[in-house]
Formats: sequence, structure tokens, C-alpha cells
Amino acid sequence: MPDVAQINRSLNTLRTELEFLRDSNVLSPAQFQSISAQLPQQGGVPSQYVDPRYNPQTQFNPMQFAQQAQDPSHPAHPDNPKHHEWAKNLAMKFGNAAMFGAGATFGGDMVNDALKHF
Repeated sequence: MPDVAQINRSLNTLRTELEFLRDSNVLSPAQFQSISAQLPQQGGVPSQYVDPRYNPQTQFNPMQFAQQAQDPSHPAHPDNPKHHEWAKNLAMKFGNAAMFGAGATFGGDMVNDALKHF
């Protein structure tokens, strides 16, 4: 395990880089506060802060997801005026993913076949 001086040096470097990103308007103040609160204290003492978005006690709720699709104001609902646009966009994303996967598989097979001949 690294010693305390190495940990402190790394933490100071992280904080300095985060401050630069905040001052350059790459990170919003809220993002900066969230990240800074999660960093360990000097000497490597772990922080007790857990960002609520990454809380392991919070689990995916499929019922909430299903209820959103049943909400008439949500684009996934068939009666929503933007449903057709939403479904078309979703199908396009799935099509792009399938083409990427097929292309990657085909390319990998070509490389493997070429390497077998050497």
C-alpha cells in the first residue's frame, strides 16, 4: 500500500485538476462539489459521502419504468403525439447497434482468418 505522502500528493493533484476544470467551466459548481465530496480526506481517510445517483441501496425499479410508459405524457405511450418519432428514433438506435455489432464481428473474423494464414 502506498504511504500517506503518496496518497496526499495524488489527492492534491486531483483537487488541483478539478479546480482547473471548474474554473474553465468544464465542470459545473454542483458537479465539482459532488466529486470533491467523494474524495478521501488528507491521509487517505475515506469519505463517508455517497452520491445518491450511485447509491447501491437504490435499485432499478421495473414497475416505475413500466408506469412511465403508461403515462400519456411520455413519448413511449402509443397515444402520445410524439410516439411515432420516439419509436422511429429507438428503432434507428437498435439498427445502428446491430450494424455496429455485425461489422465488428465481420471485421474480427476477417482479421482472425488473415492471421491464421501467416
